[in-house]
Order: sequence, then C-alpha cells, then structure tokens
Amino acid sequence: MESYYNIIEPNYNDKNNNYSLACGIANFLGVKRNCENHVEIEGKRFLLILVDGLGYDLFTKVYRTQQIKGVEVVKGYTVFPSTTATVITTLFTALTPAEHGVLGYITFSKVLGSLVNSLRYSHPSEQDRDSLKDGLSFSKAFPEVRSYLEDVKDKNTVEIIPKGIEQTEFTIATHGKMKETRTYTNYWDGIYNLRKVLEDEKYEFVYFYIDAVDSLEHKYGALTEPVLEAATTIVNDLISLAVKFKDKFSTVLTADHGQVTVEKMIKFNDDRRLLEMVEVPPYGDSRAIFIRSRYNVKKYLEETYPQLRVYDRQEIVDKRLLGKDSPYIPDYIAVPLDNKGYVYVFKEASELEKLKGHHGGLSKEEMEIPMVFIHD
Repeated sequence: MESYYNIIEPNYNDKNNNYSLACGIANFLGVKRNCENHVEIEGKRFLLILVDGLGYDLFTKVYRTQQIKGVEVVKGYTVFPSTTATVITTLFTALTPAEHGVLGYITFSKVLGSLVNSLRYSHPSEQDRDSLKDGLSFSKAFPEVRSYLEDVKDKNTVEIIPKGIEQTEFTIATHGKMKETRTYTNYWDGIYNLRKVLEDEKYEFVYFYIDAVDSLEHKYGALTEPVLEAATTIVNDLISLAVKFKDKFSTVLTADHGQVTVEKMIKFNDDRRLLEMVEVPPYGDSRAIFIRSRYNVKKYLEETYPQLRVYDRQEIVDKRLLGKDSPYIPDYIAVPLDNKGYVYVFKEASELEKLKGHHGGLSKEEMEIPMVFIHD
C-alpha cells in the first residue's frame, strides 16, 4: 500500500534547526560566522548529543515524558538533503549546504569533476573507504568545508565517536580539529566514556555521536520493534545522564534526520532516455535526487514519475532549499511524495535495494527532528 507524504521545505532563518544550532556552537566557541540566526547556548560548558536517525516522530514515541526542571523539548528541523554527510558538515562549519557543497550521500565534486561517496570519500562504485585521498584530500576536493573548530583558540574540546570513523577523510575535514578524540566499540562503552568526560571539568565542548538507531532503521524500517527498543534505551539514558550533569553542562540532544520505510526501489539504470539527458548519473540520496542536465528534465521526470516533486534550479534558489545561492546547486532536484526510493545503482551487487529505511527527502518524517535543551 502506498503512502503519500507532506513536504516540509527548510527555513534557514528559523532558530529551531541544526544550521542555527551550528551557528550557536560556533558563537559559543568564540568563532564568528555570517549566520542568519543562531541558538543561544547557556553556561560555560556545552554537550552536543547527535543521535543519528532520531526523527521527531520516533522521539515522541520513545521519550518517557517527565516534568523535569531544566528540560525543554522542541520540534526542530534539519537541513536539506536530510542526510548524515550534509548535516554533520553543516553542524561543524555553520554553513548552509549550498555554501559547503556536500550535498548528499553521493555528491558532486567540482574539483574532481566526478561523483563521490561523501562519507566514504571514494567513487560510488567502490567499497573501500578513502580510496581518493592518495590523489587529493577531502579538504581539497571540497574546499568550502571549513570547520569552525580550526579557529577555536581557548576552549578544550573532545569528541566521543564510534571506533573506525575517527581517522577518515570526512571526519578529519569536518570535526577532526577536536583537541581530543575518544572512540567506543558499543553503546555501553560509549555511555561510559561520555560519563567519564562529563565528570572531568576540563572540557568546555563535548560532542557525542551514536549511529545505532539509524543502522537499525536502515535494516528493519522506521518505527519497527528493534528501532523502538533501541531508541527507548538510548534516548532516555542519554537525557538522564545529561540531567545529572546539568549544573556543569548545558546540553542539546538532537538528530540529523528521521527515516521512512520504503516499499519499493525505482532504478534509474533502466531509464535509457533519462540517462541520455544527464551529464552525470542521478546522485544524492534515494529520497533526494540531484540531476545535472542541459535538457528540460523536469517535464520528463514529472510525466514519467508522477510521484516526484521536481524543482528546477530557479525554484531551488527561490525556495532556498539548500540555503544561499552557489555554484554547487544542481539543475534539478527530485523529491518523492510516495514511499518509494529512486536511485541510480553504481554497483552490480548493491546492498541498497535491501535497505528498508531511507532518508534524504522533504517529508515531515525525514525533516522533523527533536531538539532537547537541558540546562540548570
């Protein structure tokens, strides 16, 4: 049975989004950015908790609502495309997606002149991570990705992240300038490390990232039993821990995006006419398709795939889908209104079609995120 989604277009002027949060963090760390708005961060120490895949809908189903002094829950919004690579880049640059140029899981590098898996920094057909770094670093391929952490002078910063991502090109470019990095092997190890860091009063900025909810959503689908069980434990444990230390740290717990369960994948590989009209294969995410073409692809896509909402470049700029105007903006962006994923598959043995949970698009399930403010 098909589901149809209402679209939420991003508002970068709004205070309750993770672009404004990024601007607030930069400001807290003493780095000035040319932002449209920013979240005010209270106190002398700040904890940022990023729960990958924790959409607002999921959060409301698992948070054990309590009237705790100093805990405020706000419905927030992510940037577009609603995908991890884009959001984390925004969070640590305080730039809109159009400014930094990391537009999706598969994105286009003008410097390399090709498509790139942004998180893995490799060609989309490759399995290896960071295969492009011997030729060119991520920072050279995406020169606008300038982390505000590079300009932090007198604040002691630390990150607690899953083991294995600490020395990747993407991490180095976005938040590699943390003064200290701690890694963990599982959830319990992560919670232990976070508690030990919070007990130590030498840190002014702490970043904790966990991807367990997102991984389960991809495997089982949104709002499924394993997702609800994991999210219940993670959300309530982390909020309880932050409350215990609210006299020392102000905290924001938030997410990069939510997810939707996809019933069917549409492969653009089979559409010869479309492929003849594009300069590079369709890229981005399964719920946010980016297209570079000199032809009127909008008309063709809307006729061939009626459940796609297609924006041309002028609409993208006028509606500020990606923020400010920039050369990184593609000719077209297509967003599904239904519960399908639309992809160009680069690998013959792709695992993409096996995934049940997807994101990147403009549905409220993907765009709405919690922003939990915890302070004394």
